Amino acid sequence: MTSNRVDVLKALAEVQVEGLPHTSGLQVFGLKWPCPSGVDYVTLDEAVWAKILDVAEIDEGGRIPTIKVVNKSDRLVFLMAGELLVGCKQDRVINASIMVPKKRELHIPATCVEAGRWSYRSRKFSSEGSSSHGFLRMMMSRQVAEQYKARGMPGSDQAAVWAEVARKIAKTGSRSPSGALQEMYKDHASRLAEVLAKFSAPAGYLGAAFVIDGKTFAVDLFDKESTLNKLWSKLIRSYAMDALEDPKERPTVVQPEQISEWVKTAGASKQKWFDSPGVGYDVRIEGEQLVGAALVVEEHPVHLELFKEEPRAPEQD
Repeated sequence: MTSNRVDVLKALAEVQVEGLPHTSGLQVFGLKWPCPSGVDYVTLDEAVWAKILDVAEIDEGGRIPTIKVVNKSDRLVFLMAGELLVGCKQDRVINASIMVPKKRELHIPATCVEAGRWSYRSRKFSSEGSSSHGFLRMMMSRQVAEQYKARGMPGSDQAAVWAEVARKIAKTGSRSPSGALQEMYKDHASRLAEVLAKFSAPAGYLGAAFVIDGKTFAVDLFDKESTLNKLWSKLIRSYAMDALEDPKERPTVVQPEQISEWVKTAGASKQKWFDSPGVGYDVRIEGEQLVGAALVVEEHPVHLELFKEEPRAPEQD
């Protein structure tokens, strides 16, 4: 790291944690951190709904690992890692958090989460308010870090992603002829709505920690309270799908102090900087049983994701 680059993890030592109600094996904690808000942007959903961002296949033939975004506005557009795009020749998820430049066309790395379709359903992608489930986001965060090291680009392991999507759909009892991850969210819409109704975005907080069945699983921190509010539903539904997969009758309850200790420990992780495909830098983070990333724009962390890596137990026949 050069001297003019910020230490994106330094502020973790000052994170404040607040416990929220919990349900169905999912605990959520509100997080505050000293992160000044200095970059003006809109989120993916805001931009798509306002018709200032077009998202489509890279060309008529399409290419699985790359899609095209066209920002028609004079504001930056923030895309969060894992956000799910529906339509075109197959559904995709965004590999890494990216800031789309003003009034620019940008080709961004994406991964297919619908293995059984390669035909146009629409000419533009839409957003149906979903994100890849938490375990898949963790998997892809690790894959992207390895691809940055090997190729200098945030790629993924497509075969491994297809395998995880198929496993998840089967495990949750969902059905999709084309193997579409989005169908899982549709099939479980009522259960997810019940979970979401029990959680409100904590006022004054910039992020959240997610605990599944008594195990600290992930942290998402943003530079603005408003960004957390706008992405809250996606985040809760994403991690709820992990909690609903194999719920325990009496899951262990984690205390705020345990979250604070883990977050502070994460501050000692290694940071490796790469040029983002969009504006700014993609900082890859690796520690003991930990992987994550930060999007840094104008020396300013916009989004920080951290995942506690714990190997999944093999499926029993």
